[in-house]
Amino acid sequence: MEQAAIASESASPPGTPGGRAARWLVGATALLAIAGCASVTERAGPSVQPAPTVHVTTDELIGNWGLGSFREEADLPRTINEARRYCSNPYVITRGPNNGVMMYLADQSKPSELVLKTAGGRVYLGPPGPAGTPKDRQITSFQDGVMVAPWVDPSVTARYGTMVFVRCGQPAAAPAASTG
Repeated sequence: MEQAAIASESASPPGTPGGRAARWLVGATALLAIAGCASVTERAGPSVQPAPTVHVTTDELIGNWGLGSFREEADLPRTINEARRYCSNPYVITRGPNNGVMMYLADQSKPSELVLKTAGGRVYLGPPGPAGTPKDRQITSFQDGVMVAPWVDPSVTARYGTMVFVRCGQPAAAPAASTG
């Protein structure tokens, strides 16, 4: 295409409408080519980081928990402290009849038996069946008596936020020592 534009430009005397059109066509083609490269890069987005490894067992989930939720990651420390305060009225997780755990699903007034499931290196908590379904929570962190578990379904997360469970009766984690 560029060769055709150059050939027409040389056929038209400089300053004539045909010459300007040919130069415009070459320029537009170059801009479109550059824009196309930029948009491919933007669509690719950031590289996908591997999911953090989470180790949790059904037995570790059974007990009393303070419950909170957050929408902004920066609110996680504050939410952990608030959830700890709710241990006076704890969220109780018991063993289910089929060795799962009894917990509430979104928008349900009665607890259901949930099981731990894994897929793609991620850990999910939800009804029996495939991992990562809309009724599941993904356990993104489980350490020091704190479990962070956002809902898989974005509409549920929009309503309830990312769930934070803090084991009742466990002392707060010591603050990290600062170096400097």
